[in-house]
Amino acid sequence: MTDPHERPGHGPADPDGYLVEQVPDGYRWTCRADGRTAGPFPSREEAVSAAEADQTA
Repeated sequence: MTDPHERPGHGPADPDGYLVEQVPDGYRWTCRADGRTAGPFPSREEAVSAAEADQTA
């Protein structure tokens, strides 16, 4: 079975108000409201978790 994270459109969803995207050295998140960014993170899951943590901070 294929890992769902390897198929486009499958995997962890972006937290509300954040964009999680792949960059040359990993993944990063961008806050849509103010343009803040963080990363790179080694995996998409870690970028999503960091965005969720930022969301509640």
